[in-house]
Amino acid sequence: MFNNASKMTRRDALKFGAGAGAALLTPGSSRAADSMKYITPFNFSLSFSPVLYAIASGLFEKEGLDVEAINGKGASIALQLVIAGQGQVARTGGANYMVARVNSGAPLTAIGTIAQTSPFYLVSSPKAPVKTAADMKGKTIGVASLGGSMEDTLRLMLSNASVDISGVERVKVADVAASYGLIEAGRIFGYMASISSVIKILAAVPQAHAIPIDDGIPGQIYVATPKALAENPDHYVKFLRAVHTSALAIIDAKDKKPILEALARKFEIPGLQETETALADLTRNSETWISKGRENVLRCIPEHWADAASALTNAGILKQKVEAQSLYDNSFRDKALGRS
Repeated sequence: MFNNASKMTRRDALKFGAGAGAALLTPGSSRAADSMKYITPFNFSLSFSPVLYAIASGLFEKEGLDVEAINGKGASIALQLVIAGQGQVARTGGANYMVARVNSGAPLTAIGTIAQTSPFYLVSSPKAPVKTAADMKGKTIGVASLGGSMEDTLRLMLSNASVDISGVERVKVADVAASYGLIEAGRIFGYMASISSVIKILAAVPQAHAIPIDDGIPGQIYVATPKALAENPDHYVKFLRAVHTSALAIIDAKDKKPILEALARKFEIPGLQETETALADLTRNSETWISKGRENVLRCIPEHWADAASALTNAGILKQKVEAQSLYDNSFRDKALGRS
């Protein structure tokens, strides 16, 4: 039975769904045949722009899809909502998904990798910078959600350096630039932050110390339930085709300001009014989409996933060995790109 650190029950998922903007439908209720709900792990940011821009630019509409983006309340909760039928697709971290799937039997399948490398940084003060995992011994480190993608990434980072995670206190800290104030106040030693937050932190506090985390795990992925994939396979083919087109349009745009303007007209994304910072944010995020090559945009790369599963198993994060190819299905992407 799937469970996680957030302790969110099916009833909780339904309660959240009822209050998330336009009401989410309960499992089994009828919905328009071409409608999909996409759940982000956290509040809207430019890291989610492949889907958000596909909505804003009409790419989904051209595919005959009506896609609604739902503001998430945590990576694990996003997974719970998809399992409960409150959404058709969610985004989460690769490590978070593998842990949920292997350790807890979550009925989910990865259908695409959007950020091939980790979008996370470890932020600390220049007065006491975190340069290696050993620097975190006996310290308090903030993560956006306990039991979510960031904590899994932190656990792997510590394990790879032979640092006992029990000696590092983890606390929930919002993945926003303002959380840097907790470091300055001495309440935490450092915290895990996404690219979007780091760009804003460095714009406000250029001397802040931020190191990228390359843990060898697929950074961010799209997941759905096998049941939903079997019932509406064409929806997911169309979804991935539009997202692929959107991602490449963002990557290839010489002037990304019109993209920011289109997103601003449709969504409330913090920081869009700071144009130069937002441009840096969008550019840096897009680099993670092609970090394994343009030809691998949205692809779950077999070797990458095999290495990731092995690393997580060796670190004791995955409780049993698993055949990596059982964790993902590239067929929807292949059909979307006319490769099958």
